[in-house]
Amino acid sequence: MLSNRELNLIYDRAYIPEHLPDYVEAISSAEAHLHDDCLCYTKNNHLIFVGYPLSNTEGNIARAYESALKHFNPVTVSVIAPRLWLEDKACRSEGKDNYYRLELPLKTIDPEVSYMMRRAARELKIEVGTFGRDHKRLIRDFIKKHEITPEHEGIFTRLHQYLKRSGHARLLEARKDNNTLSAFTVVELGSADYAFYLFNFRSPKESVPGVSDLLFYEMARLSQSEGKGAINLGLGINSGNRRFKEKWGGTIFVSYTSTMVNRQPLNMDTLLNKL
Repeated sequence: MLSNRELNLIYDRAYIPEHLPDYVEAISSAEAHLHDDCLCYTKNNHLIFVGYPLSNTEGNIARAYESALKHFNPVTVSVIAPRLWLEDKACRSEGKDNYYRLELPLKTIDPEVSYMMRRAARELKIEVGTFGRDHKRLIRDFIKKHEITPEHEGIFTRLHQYLKRSGHARLLEARKDNNTLSAFTVVELGSADYAFYLFNFRSPKESVPGVSDLLFYEMARLSQSEGKGAINLGLGINSGNRRFKEKWGGTIFVSYTSTMVNRQPLNMDTLLNKL
């Protein structure tokens, strides 16, 4: 369990979404811990190790990882880091991507994007909302329409738990004149320097051209008004997501590599042999 001092340190320095205990604990039911400047999360015999030191220097990642293994002795480990230092034989799979960042304040907006926002604004009203049935329905529609992993489905279905828990998350919603929900975006504002663009869902039936741009612009304005210097836009994920982030001025921030490690817990005989 994190102390208040550790929580203050984490939220003061957080620069990737996995640095946000309220977010990760809510969507994974895991418990956060701090080891040698790196966050990790435990659930049963599984460890999630976040190899992005809060000091934003890579020097102590391997040491923090070994410290976490010795302390928690997990059977399986999920690792994310800018690059992997583990032996290939220890890793079950590997994924690569990049986090994107947008500097604030916003620079000049592309004329075509401005046009789409003005078009959407004629039909929509943007406000800070509260998660409810219509938001849950948009998530269900998204899950049905897209091929997603069970892990991502679990994250989406626990979104309401995160919003209920976090005191810094904001749900920006776009509604038509008849109050029908067209789309919504979730932004996290708990970090001292960063906002985090976490989720965006659009209605397959009530979506309006330009609604995602309009929500993005309002998110950027809100983030700037809260004193943030940049927005972490999340991972590139696919070409469509990357194009959207890049057209707003998002650039690659830091690399992302993930893997799963299977290991056996240390028993008493193993411990004695190490002495």
